[in-house]
Amino acid sequence: MNSNIDKMVEDALNSADGSARAGARPYLFTRLMAKMQRSEDTYWEKAVRFITRPAVAIAGLCLVVGINVAVFVTNNEDSGTVTDEQVLTTDDYSNSVAALYDIENNEP
Repeated sequence: MNSNIDKMVEDALNSADGSARAGARPYLFTRLMAKMQRSEDTYWEKAVRFITRPAVAIAGLCLVVGINVAVFVTNNEDSGTVTDEQVLTTDDYSNSVAALYDIENNEP
């Protein structure tokens, strides 16, 4: 059992013997230096830099949570009261659409 593990370890260590150093694409360094030396930022770079500031991110998160809490509280206060729109009787549904399509009712 121990010799099997030793063989597996040796195989793993020897697996990288024939590998060569990875090479970069041509002009990669030149493009990176040009990008870093560019003085003007695009609109998207400025927007992302502003949004990812911790103060802005925390303020936005607090705003979203605050709106959710406000909606939850206002919905719970109104759910216990009965309004005139909620009080319905059977007469309110007597002229429903289903009565217009009744098969037995052939009169114009």
